[in-house]
Amino acid sequence: MTATASLAAPTQSCADVEMACLAAAKAALYRWAATVSTRDVDAVLALYASDAILVPTLSNQVRDCRDSRRGYFEQFLANDGLVCDIQVFTKRVSRKLGTVVVGGLYTFVYREDGQPRTVPARFLFTFEQIDGQWLITGHHSSLEA
Repeated sequence: MTATASLAAPTQSCADVEMACLAAAKAALYRWAATVSTRDVDAVLALYASDAILVPTLSNQVRDCRDSRRGYFEQFLANDGLVCDIQVFTKRVSRKLGTVVVGGLYTFVYREDGQPRTVPARFLFTFEQIDGQWLITGHHSSLEA
């Protein structure tokens, strides 16, 4: 059973289910940004499915397991004063796969050598409902050109 099918009550229309999925993915996206700002590696990792793929902003290494994602986030979240500000995004639901895709722009701000650093980036997340939670199954981020 797909994630969208498991959300649907017999009286819910496809449009209602799609709206519920989009709202859940939006909440998961903002939860991710807020959690990044706490700089808590374990809390950030808990937002990812066990088999999620991460193509991070400040690394050229694809991270496809919890240990490799941990290595990236231990380094990235160590940046002093880290904040993530989501600026623009758009969403799409795949009814067939039960996946929500969210893409857009965000900016990371932190201090490096005592100076503020701003890193504008593009992102693409995929979210799926797994065991009752909306988790990140794919995350690609790259520096904005």
